[in-house]
Amino acid sequence: MKMMQAGLAMLFILALSGTACAAYHHMGEFDSDSFLAVYPEMAGTKLDSCTLCHSGGQYQNAKGVWVVLGSCQWCHYTYGYDASGEIDETMNQYGRDFRDAGRNVGAVAVIEQIDSDGDGFVNIDEIAAIRYPGDSNDDPTKVPAPYRIYTRELLETLPQHIQFMLMNTHKSDDFYAEYTGVPMETLLQNAGILDNATGIQVYAADGWAQYHPLTPDPDPLLYHVSGSYPPAPYYYDAEADISLNPLYGWCDYSATSNAGRAHGDAIVNINGLRMILAVTRDGDYLDTGQLGTDNKLDGEGPFRVVPPQKIPGPPDQRSTSGVQDVIWPFDNTADHNAGYSSRTVTMVKVEPLPEGTTDIDILEAGWDFVDENRIMVYGAIDPIPNVLEKLDELIADVRVLEDEAFKNEVFKLKLEEQAAIALKLAQKGAYKAALNKMSNVIMQRMDGCVADGSVASDDWLTVCESQKRLYWQVREIAVLTEIAASEQY
Repeated sequence: MKMMQAGLAMLFILALSGTACAAYHHMGEFDSDSFLAVYPEMAGTKLDSCTLCHSGGQYQNAKGVWVVLGSCQWCHYTYGYDASGEIDETMNQYGRDFRDAGRNVGAVAVIEQIDSDGDGFVNIDEIAAIRYPGDSNDDPTKVPAPYRIYTRELLETLPQHIQFMLMNTHKSDDFYAEYTGVPMETLLQNAGILDNATGIQVYAADGWAQYHPLTPDPDPLLYHVSGSYPPAPYYYDAEADISLNPLYGWCDYSATSNAGRAHGDAIVNINGLRMILAVTRDGDYLDTGQLGTDNKLDGEGPFRVVPPQKIPGPPDQRSTSGVQDVIWPFDNTADHNAGYSSRTVTMVKVEPLPEGTTDIDILEAGWDFVDENRIMVYGAIDPIPNVLEKLDELIADVRVLEDEAFKNEVFKLKLEEQAAIALKLAQKGAYKAALNKMSNVIMQRMDGCVADGSVASDDWLTVCESQKRLYWQVREIAVLTEIAASEQY
């Protein structure tokens, strides 16, 4: 995949755990208050954000390349930081319907029965399921893939790997540096990678995507996750040293980790060279990445995926330099590993996605992770931690529901009891039994409103809004449990 390709199906950031980035409340924004006045229970979910009413977009740059932006960047690009543009151009259909209905608290209620995005589900049903009512790729049938979220502090508790290496670029300055972080192989093992996994797709916050196979591949442009890379000698020449040759030098040797090294020395790294998720460079946290006004990424951090060279070689001259009569001129066949070293990484997708789950819109989710020094691993990984977490949340949600939402208090206790049994079964590893409990007992007692729009005679809940919300919640858990009960796991 190439730079700035937008994500696939918009779904899940933190409807996963039920939380998300709060609405920004900037530039005079007050519409989120109207939405939360009608749906106070949506506070802190992914719907409590600008993406409820706004979508991303794309523009063609001076080179003729289409640049795809998430909703925040698209709004600033189109509407402007000074609010001089057209805000209407940034809105999705739900936002337009809200505007046309009066753009107030009453408007939120008026458009409940409209299917703004045309995906077959009216807005109120999508909101109950914590799905975007303005995005046809996101509806209640979509289930987030299994995931883990790692903070920088958590990553630092995992086994660390330190390696000194060359970062050989194509058009920029090459440099030697010492990176410290978690071997990607170790991170995936910690996340519970499944046996059927084939590789990873690494995403940066600006949409850059880079594929890496799990095992070594003969393709020189495919940098593998597992195992080690060949050792490399140290290359030094005064002509290449930018500090000594500022006119056309091309390699930065200024890092303290270069001290004491001479040309031709063997570079020794304990446990060899590995693909790592880097957290520090020469002892300092990586500079946090950010988009400039030209929508180009500046910075490396908080995390960077660093693959060593598969074919060790010297730092070669920049391809853009007009001075190529040098000791190491630009070599198009050289291993320019830095170009495949993703900066400001926010997501690592383990492929293939399990059956029944959907992908994530990287551009909408990424920047919150950058700000919070977090990264997500998702896809073909162990679903059970998510199942247990979501069952706990389900039980808690049942407990706080008003008694009036049920036929009587007995049915509320029954629902809580059945959910608790499913949780115990999952904790014991009896995944098929837990799945049967959810699919053939719990969901059967709350499916009337979903199937026919009204309460069925055997339903335990008599308030459709509550019933639908819990139904889709249970269905998500069931899909994840089915992964654990299947051959995928």
